[in-house]
Amino acid sequence: MLALKAVLGSWLMPLPLSLTLICCGLLLRVWGRRRSAATLVAAGVIVTFAAATGPIADALLRPLERRYQAIADAAALSPRPRFVVVLGSGYRPRSALSVTAEVDAAGMVRLAEGIRLLHQLAGARLILSGGPVRGEPPVAQGYARVAVALGISTQDMVLLETARDTREEIHAIRAYVGDAPVLLVTSAAHMPRAMACAVRSGLRAIAAPTGNLADPDPRAQWWPLGLPSGTALRRTETALHEYLGLLALELGTS
Repeated sequence: MLALKAVLGSWLMPLPLSLTLICCGLLLRVWGRRRSAATLVAAGVIVTFAAATGPIADALLRPLERRYQAIADAAALSPRPRFVVVLGSGYRPRSALSVTAEVDAAGMVRLAEGIRLLHQLAGARLILSGGPVRGEPPVAQGYARVAVALGISTQDMVLLETARDTREEIHAIRAYVGDAPVLLVTSAAHMPRAMACAVRSGLRAIAAPTGNLADPDPRAQWWPLGLPSGTALRRTETALHEYLGLLALELGTS
């Protein structure tokens, strides 16, 4: 099921979908159906152009990223969280590079926020979550290596190394902490799905989003941001990935 979700999720991203439309259009052109062929090719080009446009990417991301507010002062929270949980992202050990380069960009931002919040909560522990992805070691191990390099004691960390997706991570966290309140750290766009899983599992989670990608103020955009770019395309892919994840959650397939 995980493999099927990964394949389907990848195919529904803008570039693979656009390529599928264009290829189908070219086949119809060979078969002499010119009008249908032109429609599919144009649709493929429009999907790619729209997905790579900044205002469209941000319009898709903002509803996800605005759902929960960042935590400025964790010490002021009541009830006081006993754990700070960092959800997994990506990890690929490469001996020739710094340990901070082995965790992907989203993971590094999540971990940095988790450590910041941990420093505000005396006596709290840092739960690092994430199992193996694409044959690599568990993400939690990569997080732990970076956390130690940044001065966090191993005695203050708990590693949950088996979960392969968000739902499994939340269930593993719930099984470990029980009814204790936790600060849940993940990317802002990913937070609605993570919190939905937390509610379903009974985890007492306080959202601590980070790594916002969209400009929070749509009025701040100016004309160059309307031009297509790879950065905007990546933001669109992030948003679509989360919407598909939320849909799968509602359908009971995630």
